[in-house]
Amino acid sequence: MVVDAHVHIATSEKENQRASVEQVIRKMDQNGIDLAVCFPFAAGLEKQKKMAELIRPHKERFYPLAFINPNDCDAREQLLYCLDELGFHGMKLHPWFSNFSLANIELLRPLFEILEQRHLYAVIHCTSEDYRVHPVMFERLGREFPHVILQMAHMGEVMAGEYAIDVAKRVPNVYLDTAITSFMAVVHVLEQCPDKVFMGCDYPFYQFEMELQKQRLAAKDLQDMEGYRKITGENFRKVFHLEDSKYT
Repeated sequence: MVVDAHVHIATSEKENQRASVEQVIRKMDQNGIDLAVCFPFAAGLEKQKKMAELIRPHKERFYPLAFINPNDCDAREQLLYCLDELGFHGMKLHPWFSNFSLANIELLRPLFEILEQRHLYAVIHCTSEDYRVHPVMFERLGREFPHVILQMAHMGEVMAGEYAIDVAKRVPNVYLDTAITSFMAVVHVLEQCPDKVFMGCDYPFYQFEMELQKQRLAAKDLQDMEGYRKITGENFRKVFHLEDSKYT
């Protein structure tokens, strides 16, 4: 099973049509991607409902998450609706777009208590140019909610990759994704914690074939094709207890 753990889906014609469901499926098929973790470009319950409608004919190819803004007064209710009514598997957070700090545990607590109780999943944007989120903030969050799988999207790029790797090595439920990371960042994560990373391309901003080639080159550099298999799907399959036959 080949998994891309960071894919955006367009929910209206005004958004990037490279990310229409039909185009995403076409590109997945061209590149041998069996399953994509997906979310809309932005928060808002109507966008989550629309994405659920669009991916429904291809539900075996997608692992949907709800894009939630924790500042919304009904954020908790939005998340519950997406989990219970739409069948989503967790949530996506973006501190820059939603203007909150990942260090604000009390703001996030109502959402993470739901995920903690159900042992679910959160993908959180993390790049080094934003004071609202840094890899070191994931350590407290991960220890506060040990049953939530935390995916550190972009693993602190461009200048905080080593902090990201250190946190992933220390905190059992923190995982990294490779979206927008450099070739050397992938080399370093394969060297230091190859079981704690998922491939992600941040489609449509980057392309599946670009991400797959980056993983191949890093694995070839290290002569570690087992690492390539882990990063391109095996880690994700094991963490989320997925059966290949369900998605291929």
